Amino acid sequence: MLSVNDTGSGGQPSLESYFGESVAATLLGKVNETKDRKESMSKIQARVQQTVLNDGYEEIKKMIACLEENCFLPNKPVPYRKGGLAAIGAVAVGLSSEHISYFLPDIMHLVIGTDTEQGPFSNDCGEYRIRYLACESLFNIAKVANHELLPYIPTIFDGISRLFADVNTEVRHAAMVLDKLLRDIVTSAAAHGKDQLSKFPAETFVQQLGQRMKFKNPNIRQLCLGWTTLILGINGMEAVRYTPIFINEVFDMLADADDRRDSRHNADSLLDLLLTQVKESPPEQAMQIVFHTLGALAANCEKEDKCIRLCALCWLYEYVYLTPGFTPPGKEEDMDEDMKRMRNLLLGWRKMWGEELPQLLPGIFKCITDKENEVSLMAVDLNNSLLDLAHRLGDSLPVQALVAKLSELLVAQGKRPEGEGPMVVHIACLQWICLLLSDSPAAMLRKETLKELFMPIFESLLHPNDEVVITALRVLAQIMEAKPVEEELCIEDLLPEEECTTAGSASASSSTGSGGSRSDLFTVIVHRLLREFSTHQEMLESRGRLMIRQVCGYLDPQRLYVTVARAIQQEKDRAFAQKLVQTFSWILLTAVETRGLREELLRESEQHPQLLRLAGQPTSEEAKADLPRPLFLELLEPWFHNPTSALALCLWAQQYELASELTGRFASFEPTLDFLQQLDQLVRLLESPIFSRLRLQLLEPRRHPALLKCLLGLAMLLPQAGAFQILRERMHLVQSSLLMEVRNDGEAVPAPSKSGGWWSGGSTNLPDAQADFASLVAAFDRLSKTE
Repeated sequence: MLSVNDTGSGGQPSLESYFGESVAATLLGKVNETKDRKESMSKIQARVQQTVLNDGYEEIKKMIACLEENCFLPNKPVPYRKGGLAAIGAVAVGLSSEHISYFLPDIMHLVIGTDTEQGPFSNDCGEYRIRYLACESLFNIAKVANHELLPYIPTIFDGISRLFADVNTEVRHAAMVLDKLLRDIVTSAAAHGKDQLSKFPAETFVQQLGQRMKFKNPNIRQLCLGWTTLILGINGMEAVRYTPIFINEVFDMLADADDRRDSRHNADSLLDLLLTQVKESPPEQAMQIVFHTLGALAANCEKEDKCIRLCALCWLYEYVYLTPGFTPPGKEEDMDEDMKRMRNLLLGWRKMWGEELPQLLPGIFKCITDKENEVSLMAVDLNNSLLDLAHRLGDSLPVQALVAKLSELLVAQGKRPEGEGPMVVHIACLQWICLLLSDSPAAMLRKETLKELFMPIFESLLHPNDEVVITALRVLAQIMEAKPVEEELCIEDLLPEEECTTAGSASASSSTGSGGSRSDLFTVIVHRLLREFSTHQEMLESRGRLMIRQVCGYLDPQRLYVTVARAIQQEKDRAFAQKLVQTFSWILLTAVETRGLREELLRESEQHPQLLRLAGQPTSEEAKADLPRPLFLELLEPWFHNPTSALALCLWAQQYELASELTGRFASFEPTLDFLQQLDQLVRLLESPIFSRLRLQLLEPRRHPALLKCLLGLAMLLPQAGAFQILRERMHLVQSSLLMEVRNDGEAVPAPSKSGGWWSGGSTNLPDAQADFASLVAAFDRLSKTE
């Protein structure tokens, strides 16, 4: 049997002394009739109203304290707590809006406490009626307090958000009714201007929103989305600036299951609203939001859900186009305040992107390989936009961080199975390296940076996709053309130890043209490329011509060919050297990229004294002055490793005497299938448009007897198959040309000289030419022998 004393346990007046016996009995759970409870609440309201009219503020304070002591202490039974919640709501109604502000802290302390996890909103508080009555009491308080309740809304929201997941339907409904009233209060405060709205602790509330959004319960998520949409729509609150607090949680809602479509749809709509408001924000605020959300967006690009990835890419894409240009106007001392503000803003954007770019690339590259075509295409577009943005950043690029990330990604791509996705990512990485080499050469060409990139780039040459190989060659060409920061950069700085000795000696012998550092770096890469061909000779056979043509297109072909020729001279593997010469020779004589090189060989053959003497043509004394060694002689001796290629080079350079001499030595070679196939290819090459000049010279056989003898010699070496038939038809035309010459001048064709070698011509009649001729033939005999 409950007893009601005149004083409480703490010496305070009892409930009976304040509200009467019947009301006290109701509050303490002795009376359960609904009618009696309503009458008791009305009596409490009337008592409070009368006390307020009599200015009994302190008396009301004591009433509230009495309720706390008798009904709200943790050790009180459940009926007491239920009665206390109903009573405090009645007290608030009795106070009315004019007087409640003075008592509101004490009232709210009783209803929501200091920790909602332990208060009446907690599932641990006992039966569900306590949670229901807490909502009812707060509803009554809110109706009276109105805008005065704004400072307490974050704490109230923390409590009712728990009730949105309550197992009891009545409790959930009560929480929803209270939530609607709270939203109306916030909206009303916004309509009354900033003075009222300033009472609302927006940042604290948004922090609560962010915490509650992490809950998976769909009701809680809908509650959070509704509130977020509400505060974003309030003018003057500028809630968009709080986007970094909850953006991750909103993105996570896009992955909700199909049975939560409303949550997913509302999250998508909220993100659209957020992005629109970010784009419409003042420039300084937009920059801060972008800066603090880039990391979250980068992480969302790697999430499993397609919608999250696609939405994150769209946000990043909009961020790129939100970024202003990067040319600060004029000098700072010449600017007014507005111009200085603009300049500082631009510098802020540059700094922000410079810090964040490296962490964006992994997520974007992962999306490039996405199985969802929509995601993949969006990622490719975003990557292209970022490349353009990085180009505008200029010296603000974080080169070292980007290089470390790109090198890591290249190595990772090399370990992935073949496919279109890895191929596109590989190309994207190489494109970024190209950009860095172009825009930040000083930082990129340091020894540490080159060493980090060197091997991943060369490993890219082994990729099965041609586009990857072409892009890797473009990167190498940019490095080869550049001048490294360290003037003393050595081969050992870039190559593994086992490759340093050979490349180092070659570098010393091939240092031509401009400064030594450039030549060294150029030679290092050429030798490393040749080493790749040696190690992976199937690559030389399958795509060697493609690779060499690309390099010739990016670089000076003459410098490349001279460097390669000198490397071939030092090559110990003669079989590999023969393949190299055959490949480079074919490119030299057929490719568009080497047209200038062919023209240079022709120009030398007609102007260089050393080549004129070798061809048996007279030269002036002045022409014997020291001149650079002709390109033909730079190539010829290395080309002797492949006799057919050497013969083709002689024919192109109009060294017909030497060509006929080499042809005569072909008779001593074993007629292997490979050798005969090369001769066949040579004959067909001579019939191509490239060699039309040579064929026209056959119309004057007396001026070019050595050419005629060379071609006749080839015909004698070839089996009577397709190539032989081609040559025979050509020789029939030559006979007609010879008859025409005889008819024109009445002279017979002079007999060839018997001095010198096989079918020797006029070149051997000059002493200097005889020595050159003999040394070249000796070199041919030495290098053309197979081991």
